[in-house]
Amino acid sequence: MKVLKGLFIAMFLSISMASAGHHEEENSYMLQALEKTGQHTILISAIKAAGLEKLFTEQSKVPRTLYAPNDEAFKKLPEALSDEFFVKNNKKAIRKLLLNHVFAGAHSGDNVKSSGTLTVNLDGKILKIYQGDDLYVKDMVITENDILVDNGVIHSIECVMFVQPSVEDSRLDLETRNKFSMTSCCMRSALEVEAFLSDVK
Repeated sequence: MKVLKGLFIAMFLSISMASAGHHEEENSYMLQALEKTGQHTILISAIKAAGLEKLFTEQSKVPRTLYAPNDEAFKKLPEALSDEFFVKNNKKAIRKLLLNHVFAGAHSGDNVKSSGTLTVNLDGKILKIYQGDDLYVKDMVITENDILVDNGVIHSIECVMFVQPSVEDSRLDLETRNKFSMTSCCMRSALEVEAFLSDVK
């Protein structure tokens, strides 16, 4: 159904991806690994602008999973949100967006249960991650899966995520709203931007 395009339910069911398998970065941390890809320059700038470097360097020993929007993902942002980040330098908005992409625990393709694995992002939203045949994101292409670093796992993604309670997502049918307490989608619509910015302006 078209209205569900871009929606990945509490995320993580199978779709296509550009590369599979593990990519291990020895003696490396998230920020270093992102720099090596050459595809996450905007994300790195956002991390530094928000003052969150400690979460992504050797200063953070707690294992986490980062769904890392690449540069193309940021270029697809709606203009209103792009302005908040790159024109107004809204640090609250940048920080909130980044924390929505970081999850507790190291969730690689090997340790996510097909029945679902509960996790929480650093913005305090609880989601259930599902493992599909190859991948665990619905309607989103992972450009590089399972970049393993000393403080967690990175999955490179091609869009910027918007996480919200399912009851607030008008695109979902009643059955889906009841099944999942939280949903996440690619941030594309004006309504999503308005909801995202409601508490950070």
